[in-house]
Order: sequence, then C-alpha cells, then structure tokens
Amino acid sequence: MRGQSFVEFALLLPILLILVLGTVDLGRAYFSSVSLENAVKEGAFFGARQPKCATSSASCPNPSNVKARVDLELNGAPVTDFQAKCFAPGTTNFSGAGKALTTCADGDLYYVASKTPFTLVTPLVAGLLGNTLTLSSDSTAVVVTTFTAGSGTVPIPTTSATGSPPPGTCTVPDFKAGPTKISGAVNVWTNVAGFSAGNITTNGPSGHKIVWQSVPPGTVGVCTAQTITVSATVLATPSPSPTPSPTPVPTVTPSPAPGSPTPTPSATAVPTVTPTPTAQCTVPNLLGRKVTVAQADWSIAGFKAANFTAIRPPSSDYEVGYQSLSAGSVRPCLTTTIQVDK
Repeated sequence: MRGQSFVEFALLLPILLILVLGTVDLGRAYFSSVSLENAVKEGAFFGARQPKCATSSASCPNPSNVKARVDLELNGAPVTDFQAKCFAPGTTNFSGAGKALTTCADGDLYYVASKTPFTLVTPLVAGLLGNTLTLSSDSTAVVVTTFTAGSGTVPIPTTSATGSPPPGTCTVPDFKAGPTKISGAVNVWTNVAGFSAGNITTNGPSGHKIVWQSVPPGTVGVCTAQTITVSATVLATPSPSPTPSPTPVPTVTPSPAPGSPTPTPSATAVPTVTPTPTAQCTVPNLLGRKVTVAQADWSIAGFKAANFTAIRPPSSDYEVGYQSLSAGSVRPCLTTTIQVDK
C-alpha cells in the first residue's frame, strides 16, 4: 500500500508542479499585461493633446512626449516596436501608416501601440513555452488640442519652453477668486504669491470673504517691496497725491573760446524696462478624479500638461486622494507644477 502511494505521488508531482509554477508565471504575465495596457493608454491620452510630440526632440523633451509617458508608466520595463500614429475619425483598422502627425487635427484618432518582452522565471514552464514571451497592447484617443470655455475656444497649453518672470519679482494674486477669506490672506500673499508677509494689510473679520484689494490681480511687483490692502468690504481707492516738482537750478555753461566750434549736445535715450505680467490660473479640485481625468482637468484649467505628475507606483489609473496644491489657489499658468497620489 505504501509503495502504491509513492507511485501515485510520483505520477501526480509533475502535474502539480506545472499547475503551481504556471500560476506564478501567469500572475506575473497578467500584471505585466495590465501595466502595458495602462502605458499605451497614457501615451494615447498625452498624444491626443500634443499630437506632434511622439518622441523626444528639442520642442518635446522628456517627459513631454508620448514615448517618455509610455516608458514612465512601465516603470523601467523595456519597450519594443513603439508606434504613434494619427488616423481620420471613424477608422477601425490601424495597420496602415495613417496621417502625418504634423497634420493631426481635433477629432482625429491618436493611436499608440507597443510591445514588451516577458521572461518566464519557472524553468518547467519555460521549457514548455520558451524562455521569453512578447506582450503587446494598443490604444486610441480622440485628438483634442482646444477646449471650449464660456463663449470662446482656448488652446490647451503646449510643452514649448517659456521665459520665467524677472528675478526678484512676484505676481499679485486674485484674492476674490475662490474666494479667499481674511484669515487666509497672509498665507496666499506669502506662501502662494511669494511676497513678504509684513507688506499686506487686512480689513474685516477673519471669517469674511475678501471682496476688494488695493492692487489689481496679475500686477508684477518686487517681492520684498510690494504692498497691498485687502478688505471684506469695498474701500475707496485713494487718489495719489501729486509729487511736487523740484525747482530747477540754472546751470552756468562756460562760453567757448573765440574761434572754437560750438559743440552740439546729443540726447541719450534711457530704456525703460517694463516687466511682462504672468498669466494666472486657478488650481482645480482633482480629488476623487481618475488620474487621466485629473490631468485633463489640469490642462483645461490653463496649466501646462507637462507640469502634471502622478506619483508611481501604483501604475494604474487610480482615483486621486491627494494633490500637492490646494484647490482654488491662484498660480502662474506656465510654471506651476502639481503632483497627485492615491
């Protein structure tokens, strides 16, 4: 009887090993397949808003291109046979070359496909199926490079580099956006806009909302010298008192020597440097939104799509439970960055 049990065990052992080890590799393969699917979806989503940025270039540096977005989502896994194409609306067969990416327009379909090698780690299964399998996935997204807000169409910000504000200057925030309460005025003035805390004066109860500010939003001033008054009630804007002009003092010009030529005075132009106002945008509420939807909301709010970062892992389209910037705060549109996490 004991010998019979050993024989039965010897006959069943290979089958059990195949089932157990095969389950390990199957789980790994499924995880890799889901990661690749999420990666091409991320690439298609980004390409639908920046269709010309398929791969890294001077105008589309990493990570502001489709290939880099796919690589980031795969978290270091190798990518082979990467494809980024543009097709006319209604296309169902994406095997052709498609349209030139430079002619991709709103309403077209942006197609991203990629493959990644998968290595089996269990020798028994590898002996049956081979050491390496190739996983592939593709995804499409409708190209949207503009969005409608109110009565006009506004282009989504591109990834091209823009100049920074002059050093030492800050932009006056809009305290009425949100709106901000009197109790939060100092925080917005110092931590959000970057001005000195001692240069803001508040008027009204701390819990009341700000309805008036003495300096218009968007004004660029010296961070350490600009002053402002905010109030829970509308105040009269004081008219500036005229500055008395100094009495000119006559200047004695020496007479030229007899016979010498009279010099002709030349005017020297003094250039006036006027700081360029920086466009301001309001941070949207991304909590509870899927990562892909949150990135679209970030772009629709007027911020740069390249300045949106989702913390990984996990490498999935999870619901946002944390955002690094407070919703409703006013920030420069083209230089502000945000991170979201689960």
